[in-house]
Amino acid sequence: MPYLKLNLVAVTTIVMAYMHVSTMVRPSLHFVGGIEGWVAPPEPNYYEKWVKEEKFLKYDTAIFIFDTGSHTLAEVTKEAYDTCNTTNPIYIDTRGPAAVELDTVGVHYYICTMHCKSGQKIIVDVKPRNDTF
Repeated sequence: MPYLKLNLVAVTTIVMAYMHVSTMVRPSLHFVGGIEGWVAPPEPNYYEKWVKEEKFLKYDTAIFIFDTGSHTLAEVTKEAYDTCNTTNPIYIDTRGPAAVELDTVGVHYYICTMHCKSGQKIIVDVKPRNDTF
């Protein structure tokens, strides 16, 4: 298993920020890749398998834990996702860890601009939050 340095201050800040979210909405935190984090996948289709166990709702947060300089996080179009085209990302974060608030319903495509072709990419389908608390 690859060694992953966790920036404890950054992760704590992300979690603490979530404690200030309105009680009317109960968002979830999704640590992308589970214990492996956002890394070159340890096995084929690793992220495809991981995402099947998750349910993403509007206002949830996807947290990508990665070492700055070793990985990136980029939101891209479906076409860029399919071909691992890194030239025109919708959004890019080069400093880990990165938190993405899932505030738009629909399908979102994320890749590592350095390791996309090795399978470090994920499709996140965000559903509306219809439950009442």
